[in-house]
Amino acid sequence: MSQSRDISLGLAFGLAAAFAWGAQAVVARSGTVAGYTPLDLAALRYIAAGLVLAPFAWRARAALLAIGLPRLIVVAIAGGAGNALLFSWGLVHAPASHGGTIAPITAAIMGAVLGIPLLREWPTRGRVVAIGVIVAGVALIGWDGIGGAHPGAWRGDLILLCAGTTWAAFTLLLRRWQVPALAGNAAVCCLSALMLVPVWLALGMGSVPDQPIGMTLLQMVAQGLVASALATTLYARAGELLGATRTACLTALVPVTAVMLSVLVLAEPLGLAKLSGVTLAVGGMLAAVVFTGRKPR
Repeated sequence: MSQSRDISLGLAFGLAAAFAWGAQAVVARSGTVAGYTPLDLAALRYIAAGLVLAPFAWRARAALLAIGLPRLIVVAIAGGAGNALLFSWGLVHAPASHGGTIAPITAAIMGAVLGIPLLREWPTRGRVVAIGVIVAGVALIGWDGIGGAHPGAWRGDLILLCAGTTWAAFTLLLRRWQVPALAGNAAVCCLSALMLVPVWLALGMGSVPDQPIGMTLLQMVAQGLVASALATTLYARAGELLGATRTACLTALVPVTAVMLSVLVLAEPLGLAKLSGVTLAVGGMLAAVVFTGRKPR
């Protein structure tokens, strides 16, 4: 397969995953507003994803055993159970537009930062400038949670910063440990289900028994099948084709999708600070895609 075709496929996979994750923030926020706990949402997500992807994990068991269970557990926490809990917890306090902007934008920033010690990749001067613009955008979105349209959302924003950081680590570790895309995501989802579901069942399944079955199925399909089983696999494959840092930058579509859907579906106010922050951050992320050079040291 030619390099140009690799890049084209990687872009297509990354953008499709980014669009799905932008929508995921809106679905997850609707769940927290309806009364689901972060553990409810994470458990429902990985029950669905784990059931669908378990055959793939079993088929690739030899390759997964070669990677080693300790490494797979670390990856599952960073990109699975731990990340899902942080993301859902953040959306208890912050609106969907913040979930779909702060977390992926932080992932882009921290992907470049953590790439230095984990992969020994150093950003070029152009990418450093782009990251500075992205940071300014995050600051403006954060201000929206202090004195803008969503005062008090700053608590969720801080948690979303942590979610973005764990996702960046997940992306880089996939590459560092050469975890295959489909098999790796299958292992992440299955291990996440094993971590979360027993605790969730022991606690009486949280608020799920009291929720409408239709809403519960929506959370399982949107977050489990689409965002985890499909989108994460596409994202991991994009990482194999494009490289971890460039793939992290392709999440520029997530903020755009999340903001658009949060306004259209949830009627969240846009606000000047948020709009300015998203514009800056998306511009910086796109610039980072253009400035793809890395300096190994």
